[in-house]
Amino acid sequence: MKDFIFTWGFIMTAAVFDVVAVILIKMRLNILGPVKFSSFTETFTYCINVISTVQTFFATLVILLSPVLYGFALSRINLSTAYPLIIGFSAISLVLCSIFILNEPVSTNKLIGIITIVCGISLIYWK
Repeated sequence: MKDFIFTWGFIMTAAVFDVVAVILIKMRLNILGPVKFSSFTETFTYCINVISTVQTFFATLVILLSPVLYGFALSRINLSTAYPLIIGFSAISLVLCSIFILNEPVSTNKLIGIITIVCGISLIYWK
């Protein structure tokens, strides 16, 4: 159980941290609208506006913590196992959060993709 927590647990937690941070940042970007690259000053101001709330500042800190947890897992598991796991967990979590939190549309392709990823993760786990 301990090995599971220090490998899969850290990988899943890193994926969740990454997704939570990206969702929070995307919510802020939805409010600000698209960035205009007309000048350096305007682009820089936009970036400051992105992180100027407590939520997006927190998201920035959380997104920096994700690779630390992933690194802990990598110290105990093969990269060829860990990388597909974090990408898979991140993709599944991101699609589901996008649908339920950001109200993005559900498509058949997204559902097929999630099922395919779950099958792939299962194959990796059952070696």
